[in-house]
Amino acid sequence: MMNDSIFAPQFTLTPEISSRLKDLERQRWLIDNRLLMPKHEAWMRREIQVKRVVGTTRIEGAALDEKAVGELVGRSSSGKYTEDQQANVNALEAYEFIDYLSDQQDIPIDELVIRELNRKFMHGSSAALTPGVYRKGQNTVGSFSPPDQGDVPDLMRSFALWLREEDETHPVLKAGIAHIHFVAIHPFWDGNGRTARGLSTLVLQRSLHGFRKLISLESHLFGVRDFYFTAIERALGTRFALGYDATSWLEFFTQALNVEAERLVGELVEWHRMMDEGRRIARENDVAPRHWDGVAFALYTGQITRADYIEITDVSQATASRDLSKLVEAEILLAEGKTRTRVYRPNPKIFPGNKKFQQNKYR
Repeated sequence: MMNDSIFAPQFTLTPEISSRLKDLERQRWLIDNRLLMPKHEAWMRREIQVKRVVGTTRIEGAALDEKAVGELVGRSSSGKYTEDQQANVNALEAYEFIDYLSDQQDIPIDELVIRELNRKFMHGSSAALTPGVYRKGQNTVGSFSPPDQGDVPDLMRSFALWLREEDETHPVLKAGIAHIHFVAIHPFWDGNGRTARGLSTLVLQRSLHGFRKLISLESHLFGVRDFYFTAIERALGTRFALGYDATSWLEFFTQALNVEAERLVGELVEWHRMMDEGRRIARENDVAPRHWDGVAFALYTGQITRADYIEITDVSQATASRDLSKLVEAEILLAEGKTRTRVYRPNPKIFPGNKKFQQNKYR
């Protein structure tokens, strides 16, 4: 293999793929043109980050759910973690890195970036697994045999050249091919699946099809993981071959992304409906803008605590307690629990549609 050769993916643009790409263009326009307050978008992005992390680690066998991983966000790194917790903490840091790189167009997606991604996903692993270093030996993935270790450096160099190349490949297809080809090479001893999914997300977010960083393809793939594994196996066969046909995989990938994009469009529409209704209720009850921020947070996450309210509004503990009491008196929020563990939830009589919106929330 020539060191300066560029990977040339093999696939056919089938009617199914073309139709899904058209649907994604429509959904992208709806998502990009839906107005959101910056703080509200930040709440959504934080939740999506947790969904991504849980999805990608549970595909690999981790057991922590979204609530447990949400509690790890912002936790001091000085404590000891279980194996599951460490995998999720690693993934949180890896996706922060991905979101950062998504906005740094001057930093190429090259071998250094890919190796750093694997290093972050595999932080704290055994030194024998050599995180961030290409494997020195042969591994297998189920019934699939990746290329020989001696071919990995040239294959990755060729792959990275293609990732950097500005060609006519649709960004969604490029993200899908990045995923399948990385899995095909399987360049590291461990963490290849997580790195492949993270790389795919990075390629998407570098393009016009970043969906405002509010898509969690990883959580969808976990939900359909048997079909996900089957789609990979169908495309790659049992032994690595550079000329494999990625068409069937891209049909699966574009369908999966369509499902997530449709979910996001629906959530944004429902969010705006709730915000309009909530603002009307706030005006009728003389709720100040500061109070409304707390209500909006409770509507999105399903609940709010005094600590949440303080973080959102930057008020004192005493002011937070008074504000929340006023919202309870107005019957906009309902209080549950004792003082130290009290949570406040949107009153379902006032916000009857909120339960449907909340059904997939982790808080």
